[in-house]
Amino acid sequence: MVPEERLGIVVLSNGDAAETVGSIAWHLLDHFLGVAPTDWIDALSKVKAKREREAEEVVLKAQATRNRDSKPSLPPEKYAGTYRDAWYGEASLTVDDRKLRMRFSHSPGLDGSLDHFQYDTFIARWRDRTVPDAYVTFSLQPDGSIRDIRLKAVSPLADFSYDFQDLLFTPVRTAP
Repeated sequence: MVPEERLGIVVLSNGDAAETVGSIAWHLLDHFLGVAPTDWIDALSKVKAKREREAEEVVLKAQATRNRDSKPSLPPEKYAGTYRDAWYGEASLTVDDRKLRMRFSHSPGLDGSLDHFQYDTFIARWRDRTVPDAYVTFSLQPDGSIRDIRLKAVSPLADFSYDFQDLLFTPVRTAP
């Protein structure tokens, strides 16, 4: 919005194309304001490449500093069960060929295997590779049972709309 010029620009996109949308909007702004054009595609591509390099450094640092000798506290079948988050609903953890698998009941894209990262933290590698990987961390009760599960995006570039950091899954207790 440029109120003093009585100018507003809206660029709509049906996807995650921030650089494309930004390039179009800034190009139009240059045109309507009569300023020398800037190569916004190049400029925003450089910004994107820098963000991607920085994010990759964060991921690589986490990989490099993790305790590779750590083991999960429990065998896979002890993590298995049904968990509930007030917002996302239920998620099931099953063991497929000695490997944990997490499936969200109301979000089909959130279905993936859990690779051990360190301690009681795993990385969810979703089958839908457009969904960003997430750390899945189990908190235990003193008796060794699961208290809750929290998620966090592995990459700082993960789309905020997944809201992994806001999820808190607790075990669904079955009647005795």
